[in-house]
Amino acid sequence: MWALGRIVTRLGAAVLVSAAPASAWADGCSVDDVWNAIESTASAITSDACAAACADTAGAGCTAAAEITAGLGVAAASQGQGAVDGFCSQVNNAQTAVGDVGALQSWANAAGMSLDLVSALGSIGDPLSIVQCSCSLEQGVNQLGGDTLSCLQDALCDLQEGLGLGACGCQPPTPVAANCTPPPDCVINNTDPGCENAIYGAQSNPPGQIVKQLSNGTMVIDVTDGWDGKSYWCSPDRYCFCPSPMKLAAVPNAYMNGGTPSNGYVIYYCQCPNLGPGQTTHAAAASGPLAEVCLCDSTGLAAVPPVKSPYNPDGSICPIPLTGIPCPSGKVNVGGKCVAACTSKSQVMTPGGTCCDPTQVTSCGTCCPPGTVPNLTLGTCGPNETTQ
Repeated sequence: MWALGRIVTRLGAAVLVSAAPASAWADGCSVDDVWNAIESTASAITSDACAAACADTAGAGCTAAAEITAGLGVAAASQGQGAVDGFCSQVNNAQTAVGDVGALQSWANAAGMSLDLVSALGSIGDPLSIVQCSCSLEQGVNQLGGDTLSCLQDALCDLQEGLGLGACGCQPPTPVAANCTPPPDCVINNTDPGCENAIYGAQSNPPGQIVKQLSNGTMVIDVTDGWDGKSYWCSPDRYCFCPSPMKLAAVPNAYMNGGTPSNGYVIYYCQCPNLGPGQTTHAAAASGPLAEVCLCDSTGLAAVPPVKSPYNPDGSICPIPLTGIPCPSGKVNVGGKCVAACTSKSQVMTPGGTCCDPTQVTSCGTCCPPGTVPNLTLGTCGPNETTQ
């Protein structure tokens, strides 16, 4: 049994903004306000801080961000979200010069949080961006304000009534965050750890899930009633957000389908896109908050929404930075490839990525092998006549 009083189809959401009754909007609450608030809050997930963190030290920044995000979640559960918000406020207002590990640790200690930032961050180059990324993930779309969530619930009921399907049969609590980056094995066994807060769907009319495409991602809301083993109850709706360029996928759920995909049971996942050569990506983690950060296979940097700009004229999700592809420590970018840096200060790097004695480089940029010398006129290598 679906919560008919709380269902709104994608078509209804698109056409009823002006036709729905005004009860929920009498106090200034509207569907557009809800989506705008969600977009504004969720944009933290694709912040520059997370891009910088995941690019740092060949991905070590991503690992540290995941560890700190988990620690912030534990602190919020044990000491209240206010302690985390206070710490993150200091972090987000910090200047790079004062964002050292010692200062960050002292702020965490002052907030009463048991976070070992010194161990998590170690000698990683940009600790401030990593902690800012962790804060944005912990405070992202999962921390939408109560007013926004109440507005969302009222708007869903009003849109349902406007569709002519009757008023809400019950007034459920405000929506709660679900998990659309659960472990991959949840498609096989829903009882595995980490699968309990995923969004599962089934064929039904009206549908049990609302999917809303926003300008910077996709929202899915589960509006089915709860079931306690004996009867249905008016449970809170659950939602999650896939930030662009991630895609929302309804993956067949083998566990619930019992080996028969036509049964139509699915589990919703936010997935990193693969759009062809130069635009393939992978998630920074298998599950959890950092699974919502897509890293480009071609650059190692975080993927971006496919929006054209002077710096990204093709609207690629994996644009090549103006400064070239970043390389790990000990290597440099030459012609779009990472090659070993020259170990001797007496050598120079040729355009082809070869370390060479400056006196052995031709006018065309090649390095002459031993026994030959540059021909300054032809730009080629010729025999060393002084040794003959």
